[in-house]
Amino acid sequence: MYKHRGLKAIAILTLLFIFVPLILIMITAFNEADIISLKFTGVSLKWFTKVFKSRSLTSALKMSFSLSLKATILGIFIGILASIALVKIPGKLSNALLSMFLSSSLIPGIVMGFVLFRFLVVKLAIPMNTSLMCGHLLIILPYSIRLISAGLKECDVSIEEAARTLGCKPFKAFVIVVLPDLKGAILSAFMMGFINSFNNIPVSMYLKGPGMNTLPYAMMNYIEYNYDPTASALSVMLMLVTVAFMVIIDLLTGKKSDGRK
Repeated sequence: MYKHRGLKAIAILTLLFIFVPLILIMITAFNEADIISLKFTGVSLKWFTKVFKSRSLTSALKMSFSLSLKATILGIFIGILASIALVKIPGKLSNALLSMFLSSSLIPGIVMGFVLFRFLVVKLAIPMNTSLMCGHLLIILPYSIRLISAGLKECDVSIEEAARTLGCKPFKAFVIVVLPDLKGAILSAFMMGFINSFNNIPVSMYLKGPGMNTLPYAMMNYIEYNYDPTASALSVMLMLVTVAFMVIIDLLTGKKSDGRK
């Protein structure tokens, strides 16, 4: 009994640690006060309006969305190809390559950003926008390869073999039979990759060029010189979009309830 009470207390403390800061951000976002304050003076939506009036925040939002979307789509494509090679040709080499692909997630972002800056920008003289795309692609690939590889391992190989036996060419059999079964893994990889790319600061900090602010970096700059709740309002908007995104992914990947398990 005492053990269960202890686990329950730990669970409650963990939930409080996660949700209390989010609640405080929501309070400041809807607060009428001109500064970030927990003293509630009235409900106001003016800080949400100010987000769209700020040219620096809106341009950074557009850039972050475009960059993350492009990098995630490219990461999913590479992840599918890499996962096919790793799963279809099992062995020590495949396991070593899988570990190598996942190693970038173990490297601190600040270290990765500095190394990429020295190698891509300084040594190879690659344009900043291309270097930034490469950096975000490295952020996404570990999630993409791990999730798609796991999904591919769970696919029933006999279905693909049956399709090929009935005359489907390998590529067509994969697209028609295997790819629909990977929908959940691909959407999960897309969600994880997009969110981690969108929220990244260390890599973007080193690889962004003049006038190439991403949204997290632009928010840091805004908070440094402004103490109004505009950043809180933008944070609430991003939280709502993330929740909506997760709900949509869950609806797309969940099985329809038809009375059978």
